[in-house]
Amino acid sequence: MNNDNEFESTGFLKKNIRKILQDKRDNLLIPFRKEVSNIIAEKFFDTDYYTDSNNILIYYPFGSEVDTTIVINKALKDGKNIILPRVSGQRLKLFYVDDTKKQLKRGAYGIMEPNSVLCEKAKISDMDLAVVPGVVFDRNLNRLGYGRGFYDRLLAHIPKRVKKISLCFDIQVIDMIPVSKNDIKVDLLITDTGIYYPQNILMK
Repeated sequence: MNNDNEFESTGFLKKNIRKILQDKRDNLLIPFRKEVSNIIAEKFFDTDYYTDSNNILIYYPFGSEVDTTIVINKALKDGKNIILPRVSGQRLKLFYVDDTKKQLKRGAYGIMEPNSVLCEKAKISDMDLAVVPGVVFDRNLNRLGYGRGFYDRLLAHIPKRVKKISLCFDIQVIDMIPVSKNDIKVDLLITDTGIYYPQNILMK
């Protein structure tokens, strides 16, 4: 199989896996998602990564994702700085947000994003912790996003010192997902049933 065929095959597998897991997540009942989002958030708050961070890159939840507003609101109360992304062309621009009720507006793909007029710009070098979204993850901390590549491009520029964490429901974790050479793993994966560390270590 040549490289082009390998790429097409991997892309096809990713698309199918993404669709299956997206449907599973969408079918979770809203009360369950809310309850479990709180469990996941508490696990995140208990990590040294959260405790030691000052500037946190995170995303505003969309659709059936884990409710990250729980993290955003507590982090702001704890005196931390929140950085949210905004889609600009094929890339994400970053902005500081300290009032989600006043500084956000619905943007690309219907996602709530920073209003660039009301928010201060942030740089990639500002962040010391990154919470990144994904549709599917595996036990080796590989991540499969929504297929548009926004976070793939961003992750490639995040300094190595910055830990990358993802929050997801347990049903979003499978044994293995197909990866490409440019795919970037997360450093920690937090679900409602446990925390996945490097070397395939799961802590309940």
